[in-house]
Amino acid sequence: MTILLLFLIFGLLAITLLDGNWEDGLTITILIGFLQDPIRKITPGQPQLMVGLFLIAFLLTAVVLNERAQKYSQRAMFWNVPELISWIPIYFGLIGFQALNSLYRFGNPLLSLIGASFYLAPAFGLWTGFQIGCRQTLLVKLLKVYLIASVIWAITVFMSYRGVDNILFKEVGKGIEIVFRYGFHTRGASGLWRTSEIASWHLATAACISITLAFASSRSQSQNALLALGMGFAFLTILTGRRKALVLFLSFAAIYLLLFSRRASPASRERILTSILGIAGISYATYSFLLIGLLGENFGEYLNRSLSVQSDLTSRFDEQGIKAALRAFEISDGIGLGAGAAATTGGINLGGVAKASIKSLNYVSEGGGGRVIVELGIPGLIIITVLLFMLGVLIFRNFRMLKQLPQESAMLMIGMLAIILANIPSFFTAAQLYGDPFVLIILSICMGSYLATPVIAAKYQEYVAYQQNTEYRQSLSASGSNQT
Repeated sequence: MTILLLFLIFGLLAITLLDGNWEDGLTITILIGFLQDPIRKITPGQPQLMVGLFLIAFLLTAVVLNERAQKYSQRAMFWNVPELISWIPIYFGLIGFQALNSLYRFGNPLLSLIGASFYLAPAFGLWTGFQIGCRQTLLVKLLKVYLIASVIWAITVFMSYRGVDNILFKEVGKGIEIVFRYGFHTRGASGLWRTSEIASWHLATAACISITLAFASSRSQSQNALLALGMGFAFLTILTGRRKALVLFLSFAAIYLLLFSRRASPASRERILTSILGIAGISYATYSFLLIGLLGENFGEYLNRSLSVQSDLTSRFDEQGIKAALRAFEISDGIGLGAGAAATTGGINLGGVAKASIKSLNYVSEGGGGRVIVELGIPGLIIITVLLFMLGVLIFRNFRMLKQLPQESAMLMIGMLAIILANIPSFFTAAQLYGDPFVLIILSICMGSYLATPVIAAKYQEYVAYQQNTEYRQSLSASGSNQT
């Protein structure tokens, strides 16, 4: 059954790509990202490497994109900070060296490959996202495909929460048991996603995308529908029992509204605020009168757990963020242990005995900062710090250019940026989630799309100039006709 499904979906992808249609190839690739988890669940042994199906499909599509759509170069991508271009070979050289370092230390080529992909996949995703961002209609189409698939998967999360007994709705392996409080522990709902943690991230991201598309829409009906959909996704994150998802969504909302207030017109701000208040009121009424009876007696436990996140934020950031990073310095040997040293796949330690002998490695790998330091060492930390600083400058300069874009495009770009910024705290304290290629590349596409701001601005300015020139010639023609 599994072989037949893989043959069908990759056969469809191959036919599409052989025709040079990389845009539809990206649509199929996103669907593969959703399908890989249920396919894994029905496969004997539930092999962990199934999470790589999306990565394979994405790389195949990226190859065709590179051959067919080389219209926009790296110079356009890093237009506002061209110095970044000279650092790209340095970054790739660093990852190549650390992959060899990992291979030498642990003797596991698969570990080195998985470790290197953690750093290289986002780079390819960034470039692909830039190509997508330069084509705004394609970006919106792919975001809508992601939303449609998320709606279907979200329904299965609710079914899973309500106790529907089906292998497709169970977590892979033994699952993740969550302790809600003393005397009450259970597994969060996951639906067709492989774990409740993955389900929570996708639900929160779908909520963010819904809000983004709502703000980028000029139609009131579409805005209200998308805002309501976003509220629904955010609500369902509670059923997964994973508090990070709610933090992610609330962080996105705060960041987006802040950036939106700096770039939106007064009329747009008033219209959106009215829509948000209206949808919030309707959502509360729906929960109070319709949903509360369907959620069961244990929903209060899930809700209380979500509301308790504020009290744990500081301690989690200190323990798994700062302290883990400091410990990573101690065990990294200065030069780093190599790409993949802190990687796990489905809970299996791919490095075997050699990795298990390194004290505190599992603790350090929980946080993104700790993982980067322990794998890439001090040289890697210096290089990545420089790159992040330049990216920060690039983000700021691109943000100043948003006023040169039409309102809908500017709101879309702000949403892409807000999704990235909202994920930074989560990555710093819980990096294991971001080892999933689907998660990594979705975020990279968001960031790459935002980097297309200068190209979109140039296109729009050309269009405005063309319109003005056309109107001027028409006025001259009309003036000449009147004189005659």
